[in-house]
Amino acid sequence: MKIRLIAALMGAAALCSVFAGGSKDSAGSGQSGVQTGAQSAAQSAAPYTIEVGGSTSVTPLMELLAAEYQKIKPNIKININGTGSGDGIKNAGEIYQIGMSSRELTPEEQGRGLKEEVIAIDGIAVIVHGSNPVGDLSIEEIRNIYTGAITDWSQVSGGVKRGRIAVVSREEGSGTRGAFEELVGFQGKLLQGANESTSTGAIKAGIAQNPDAVGYISLGSVDNTIKPVSVGGVAASTANVVNGSYRIARPFIVLSGSNAHPESKAFLDWILTPAGQTIVKTSWIAVK
Repeated sequence: MKIRLIAALMGAAALCSVFAGGSKDSAGSGQSGVQTGAQSAAQSAAPYTIEVGGSTSVTPLMELLAAEYQKIKPNIKININGTGSGDGIKNAGEIYQIGMSSRELTPEEQGRGLKEEVIAIDGIAVIVHGSNPVGDLSIEEIRNIYTGAITDWSQVSGGVKRGRIAVVSREEGSGTRGAFEELVGFQGKLLQGANESTSTGAIKAGIAQNPDAVGYISLGSVDNTIKPVSVGGVAASTANVVNGSYRIARPFIVLSGSNAHPESKAFLDWILTPAGQTIVKTSWIAVK
């Protein structure tokens, strides 16, 4: 996977005050310097709202980052909208100061001139109901389930479990779906009639209620309401994504326009600092 990390160089300006006794002009200059400093401080403390939208897989991480950043800069409010990668890419720099995507941009999307920044790497976990005895699937078996070549759990459980497999996927345009189909190898061949859910939360809820269902979500969103299966004998874990043995993984990307507000730029820069990347490491893979 190609990871592009863009380093921004920031310059600092120094203000110098010249003091000369008894000069009316000097006194005026000193007063101007004080006013400029006060104005600058007021501007830095001015309230500002950053609108963020896009991938529902990136949303949980962005919420954690935003919560911590707002402790540091309480004058900044960050609104986060989980609307899907397609929407995040389409409206980055317009409706959203920051767009979120959990897939690489297409050549057409790259032509919009958006600035891309990879902030984390995430695995995609294949999940089943907690009672399902199936604990491991090969890439080929997953591909065959999602294309309809395998339709019953008995075909992958050795008869330990039987029942028609309820295939759950994400909706068209989802970054998770795009990455999953590409990594597993069935782009555009999803089983007709598969249940297409519009969010990570909807997939988890559906799997938790259906013992015959299979789905996929961000590794960072796995909890005890569902059961992740191993893929080719390799557990779905952050450590295995890091060492490369878990093959279903993708980047988390943030997008901004060329005219991004300074406060938006400051937030994006902070995400790549040690403080921001420490938060990434809680459930995802840091890039710095």
